[in-house]
Amino acid sequence: MPIYFIAFVSHIALLYFSVKITNKRVSFLLAVISVLPLCLVAGLRDASVGTDTSAYPLRCFYASQYYSLTGAMGACSDQEPLFVILFWILGRLTGDFHAVLFLCEAIVLLPYILVVRKLYPRGYPIVGFFLCFVVFGYTLNIIRQCIATSMLVMMVYELFREKRGPAIVYLFLAVGFHKMSIMGLFIWIIYISCFNRGRERSYKTVALLACVGVIIFTICVIMIGPDVMELVSLFTSSYSFQIKHAGMGSFNTTMLIYFLFCLAIWMLGSKGLITSFDRWTLNFYTSSGIISSLFAQLASISPELIRLSFPFLFISGFVYPCLSENLGRERFLTGALGVLFFVFYFVITFVYGGSCDLFPYSSALLGVIYA
Repeated sequence: MPIYFIAFVSHIALLYFSVKITNKRVSFLLAVISVLPLCLVAGLRDASVGTDTSAYPLRCFYASQYYSLTGAMGACSDQEPLFVILFWILGRLTGDFHAVLFLCEAIVLLPYILVVRKLYPRGYPIVGFFLCFVVFGYTLNIIRQCIATSMLVMMVYELFREKRGPAIVYLFLAVGFHKMSIMGLFIWIIYISCFNRGRERSYKTVALLACVGVIIFTICVIMIGPDVMELVSLFTSSYSFQIKHAGMGSFNTTMLIYFLFCLAIWMLGSKGLITSFDRWTLNFYTSSGIISSLFAQLASISPELIRLSFPFLFISGFVYPCLSENLGRERFLTGALGVLFFVFYFVITFVYGGSCDLFPYSSALLGVIYA
């Protein structure tokens, strides 16, 4: 636990220092360096930290050491191609599994930091709490999906810039790292339904209907239960774990609380935001959070299906720097509520829930055992 605490405090402190520095270059450098403590914790860990670390990441690394690129892709054919290619390149460049983990962590975290800093240059430091207490734990486990989600963050950034071409490219990259990132299409639909700019206006009704349809479908799936998993098993073997564990899940109470939390944040934010664009942005982020809480309940069918909610959960975290940037006196209240929920989420999910096997932390390189 102490090593996580030290890394979290260091990351958040560097972010807050970066926003106080008037020199733009130094400020940017501090923001980039802020991910270093988290990357070190990720890179120096033993393979026992993070449920999947000793599985496909280690296998892909070994493939990079003993096979050509085509050979590695054949040996790791059950993994998405871009992930295998990335691991092969990093593995060949470094020759060290810990270095690859370090660099992958940087690839995951830097898009979050750079995008939120670009969008909210004064309010971005609060995203550090979200990254540390909500996102970071998953990055030590589901590396593929976290890299893919960082591509979806870039997609959202391009949507805000009204650049559809680059947004499509990032969506394809995300799917190339993890198939579940096809959910990025639904994020795009939510974006269209929440914004009322010229390009989105003509598609708004269709997008709203699509959102309602997906919500109804998800509720039906939760009610139908394991029968859905039987259907999925007919098409792919990559969900064998979910099939095997069908019916062993339960409702995610933490994410049900997040549903209510998003509603509270939306009500507080709506009172203080002035411009239409800021209100549309608030709607987009909180809608993503609400959708994530709904998809998280698919864990009642099979525990691993909660992963469908992660892209929406990670995107919803941008609401806090958005409000920190644009709110007046409500800023402190929304920020304090956010931090309290993040800590609550970390304790319930990772400490007591044991998700992702973050504890105990051990590192042979640091000489740390069971910290």
